[in-house]
Amino acid sequence: MGATYELVVNLLEQLGEKELLPERTVKLMDEVVAAVLRHPRIRYEIKSEEVVSNIINCLADSSTTEVRAAAYRVLRHLVVDQHDVYELQVRFLDLFLIRTLSRDHKFEVEKEQALRLVRHLLSLPDIAIESAPVPHSVIRAVVALAESADEKLRLASLQTLGELLLRDIPLLVSGEGLRVVLQALSDGPHDFSPFLAMGFLWVADRPETRQYLRPGLDVEIVLAGFTETQSKGSSQEERVRAGVKIISLFLQSWSGLLYLNANGRQALLSLVSSLTSPSAIVREALLDMFFDLFKSGSSQRTASPSLSNPSILNKAHPAGNENAKKGPNKEVGQPRRPNLIDQYHAMLLLVFVDAGFLEVLASVASDPKDSRTAKRVSALIAQVLQLGNRVLPPNHASRVQALPKLFSLTSSFDTSDARLAASATLSAVDSFNRNQGRTQSEVTLETHRPRANSLEERGQRQLESTKIKMGMQIDDATFRNQLLETQVLSTKDHTRWSLEILMELLEGPLLHAKRLDEAMRATKFMRRLLSLFHPLSYRFAEIPKNEATQKLIDLACTTINCLLANPDGVRFLSEDKLLPQIADCLFQLDPLSGHHTSAADIVFSKERMEKTLTSGYFDMLGTMTKSREGVKLLEQFKIFTCFYKIGDLRSRDDLIKVIIRNVDYAIDGHPRVVLSKALTSSYKHTRVFATERLGQLTRESLGSEEWQIRLLLTQLYDPSQEVCELAVRTLEEACQKLETLELVVQMRPSLDHLGTFGDILLTRFLSTAIGVHYLHEIGFIERGLEEWFHERNASYVVQIELLLASAFHVCQPTADLFHTPFDGSAPPHFYGELVKTPEGCALLDESGHFPEFAEFIRQFGLEDYDSATIAKLKSALWVVGHVGSSEGGLPFLEDEYIIESIVEIAEDSPVYSLRGTAYFALGLIASTLEGVEILQDLGWESVVGPIGGAAGICVPADVPRFVYTPPWEPPNFDRPSSHHLPAPTHHLERDALVAFANLSNHILATKASKALAKLKSRHRELFSSPTLYYRVLEMLSSYHYRLAVRRYVLDLFDISLDDQAARDISAAGEQLMAKLAQEEADGKRPNGVANGRWANGQGGGEVGDAETGAGGKVGESKWPLPKEADALLDGIEGDFTDDDESSVDEGAVTVPAQVRQPLMTIRGFLIS
Repeated sequence: MGATYELVVNLLEQLGEKELLPERTVKLMDEVVAAVLRHPRIRYEIKSEEVVSNIINCLADSSTTEVRAAAYRVLRHLVVDQHDVYELQVRFLDLFLIRTLSRDHKFEVEKEQALRLVRHLLSLPDIAIESAPVPHSVIRAVVALAESADEKLRLASLQTLGELLLRDIPLLVSGEGLRVVLQALSDGPHDFSPFLAMGFLWVADRPETRQYLRPGLDVEIVLAGFTETQSKGSSQEERVRAGVKIISLFLQSWSGLLYLNANGRQALLSLVSSLTSPSAIVREALLDMFFDLFKSGSSQRTASPSLSNPSILNKAHPAGNENAKKGPNKEVGQPRRPNLIDQYHAMLLLVFVDAGFLEVLASVASDPKDSRTAKRVSALIAQVLQLGNRVLPPNHASRVQALPKLFSLTSSFDTSDARLAASATLSAVDSFNRNQGRTQSEVTLETHRPRANSLEERGQRQLESTKIKMGMQIDDATFRNQLLETQVLSTKDHTRWSLEILMELLEGPLLHAKRLDEAMRATKFMRRLLSLFHPLSYRFAEIPKNEATQKLIDLACTTINCLLANPDGVRFLSEDKLLPQIADCLFQLDPLSGHHTSAADIVFSKERMEKTLTSGYFDMLGTMTKSREGVKLLEQFKIFTCFYKIGDLRSRDDLIKVIIRNVDYAIDGHPRVVLSKALTSSYKHTRVFATERLGQLTRESLGSEEWQIRLLLTQLYDPSQEVCELAVRTLEEACQKLETLELVVQMRPSLDHLGTFGDILLTRFLSTAIGVHYLHEIGFIERGLEEWFHERNASYVVQIELLLASAFHVCQPTADLFHTPFDGSAPPHFYGELVKTPEGCALLDESGHFPEFAEFIRQFGLEDYDSATIAKLKSALWVVGHVGSSEGGLPFLEDEYIIESIVEIAEDSPVYSLRGTAYFALGLIASTLEGVEILQDLGWESVVGPIGGAAGICVPADVPRFVYTPPWEPPNFDRPSSHHLPAPTHHLERDALVAFANLSNHILATKASKALAKLKSRHRELFSSPTLYYRVLEMLSSYHYRLAVRRYVLDLFDISLDDQAARDISAAGEQLMAKLAQEEADGKRPNGVANGRWANGQGGGEVGDAETGAGGKVGESKWPLPKEADALLDGIEGDFTDDDESSVDEGAVTVPAQVRQPLMTIRGFLIS
């Protein structure tokens, strides 16, 4: 380490040697960077004041671009703290950065390294110096790069400004970078715009940063693509689609939704009205967005809520502390798990309903001119109605269901096309609802009815009995004719067989013993049919795999089922060559079996498994494992032995997966042993796949079986962390059922070795009395109380916000972050699970934690500045919400009277995300009927299910009040520093400064450039003046200039920038400031500036020929500084014009008469 430090210092000292070749200089700096990368700690030991000067010298204009690029790179690797930043500032690094960032495309490498250095300086932590680590003069240079469309570094510059949006928005605004970022948000690059949108969501969240956005003007620029109809073609569609994506991001986050409701909801009203746009592209894009926003994600998980009045339900379920002692209620009316996505959708829908969304949809649907759009709108109306019926309380749901315009048109006696369109819309909505209802009923039956249900079994038996009766009713002649019609008896070519008749026979007549016996013994039908599937005949195994040939696999499985359904069929199957040949082919894979088969003859080769129907043999074997007779046959021919040997093959994981996937595990025996062996395989990928398959089995069987739970618990001790985490997630999902949870607790698993992941499962145990006793014995509850009180609450906030962001597509998490999609149910919370039992309530009461959470909410509920306090406040809100979501925990909230404080936060907090957290907490509280009653008294309405259970959804009765944001005024920044410089005394300097000022205006730029060219040709020494250079730099850092203009201005000067030139420029600036101080002391200049005007409200002085043309005096008049002066100097975006037609002398100052008054008041650098 010490030797490396001495090496680095020696290398940096060598940079100060004179006449050092550029190649040698670059090599020295590369070696420094390499040493620092090998030993990063060195950078903290190097004293920047001893080495920075040598590096800065390498940034001189006399150095090559490679040397300057290497110097920027070295600085980026050496700067680590504010002391280093201070050393760079006193060495005038900003002058070199401005010069570099204004160079042309020949210096791309140098510009890239300079931009990297700027980004590094902006990312340094704990910068506590007087000025920003990067001055706004450099930020303006980056802004110029970002707004230049032909710059290669434009995207990198936009990324830099995007980072600055999050790190220091005042610096971004002072450098006019916010305008460029907003333009990129609207116009692209469109693949980068969503990331900028997420940055603006962060800015809009808090008033501290939100104040820099102009309501109705800045972020709303994205809506311009929906209202501009001039552009056409692919460019318009791309812009509209990008705008829809950004607006969708805003609408799926609290920051965006509430911000769009600010300023009188003008943005939302404009968005809704855009549905009537004449552009089909805009309409289609917006409809796609609304379909995605209002998709009924959980409609298939829960029944539609009743429109009953929740207040009458209190009679059947009286509130009281006694309910808290009874534990979870298992009777009718038990509250279902609250769904956060449904809770958010309820507010989103209400916001759009208040914005006239349904009225606009009805208007578009009743328009007979666009039938295609009308059909899509009809489907959207039906989807919105269904969502409203499910997630909205009665008073609000009735507004959604009304559709007055459509009903009035339909019921009128008008015979116009509008009436027919409205009638068709209502008919389509009704049809959609009926179809959706049938689909939902089917899904509900499929999802919620156990497989062993007597009704389902009875239906299956009736179906089989019916088929058998049909087979018995067929006479002999008809049966033989059907056998002949299959063509199986006529030819061995399976392509000529009638698969439809074959399937009809196998599923009907052949299920009867007599018919099956006739097919097996009296004819060659069954033997010829099975011969197709013999592996060693290489017929079935050579058929290419595609959708059409998949029917042959179904035929094989149906044939196996038919034979296994009859004892004679079982005997026939045991005597056939099919199973022995399959066993022989499987033994071919075992290198120790003694089979010597060439690779081309191996039936179950990888190539055949992928490209042919060979994989269908495992479907047949899987079909056999569904019956005890089939399992016995597989045992007889030692096929399970083959499965065990295949499980030990490292190179054939494809076979292991297909075996695990197809085997049925309902029968105890070898099938479960096969799965158990795969779960404990020596190969990690096999264990992972087997664990995933076991989890799928657990989810499919709603009543988890004991053998599945035992195998899952075994996986908790797997050496692979991935397998353990997968088992924990599966068990946590299975433990949502009370019987499964009690079964797991009875097995008393030890999960200490899993750390945080194990705690997730143990937290579930808290919801049962037996679990509380077990966790109390192992000390988990006491440890959990301390961890959650001090640390875990904060991490829970991060977890739940990431889950919500992923569900609403605000962020795209990596595959390792979330393995399963978020369905809206909040992850288990320690305090929320603890209060589900009387024992847990007693432990929480003893800890004294809840009163502290409640007091913190009361004390800091309306905090809007401190990030740590806001984060802690969110964690406290989640605690209170989860505790109040159960009947056992609600008395804690009532005792502290904390629900009123949460309502206040939800309605009045200036932090949008804090409002959203409080809103979700109120939804959790609405999970109990007692909570519904309390919230109703506070002006919040809740949803109650059709059988009397609280749905965990509540919304404010006064929605406009909830989404209201008080108006704000963006802050005013101080006047540019160029206004605080003393006036120039020489007329040539004044003429040059006027021309430089006019370069920022594309109307005056051409004349100004000609004036500067003529000045330089006649007075070249003027452009070697450090004083003029300093004034121009102040102008470049104070006003907006395009990149081409900045480059032109800097190239005009005959100053070779190096360390000495930088010192001269700085000294010139100090002299100007000293002169200014002397003028103010002598009373020759107004002292200070107030509100954009001179402090005394006037200005004056002599005006030379450049301003008046006559040398007259205007000092007698009062000249308040008007706003037009800033507009003139700030300029209008544009490059140089090519207007050569002018009657004005090119040497004169080209300032029009209508802008002379503003120029005469800008005393800082224009006139005296």
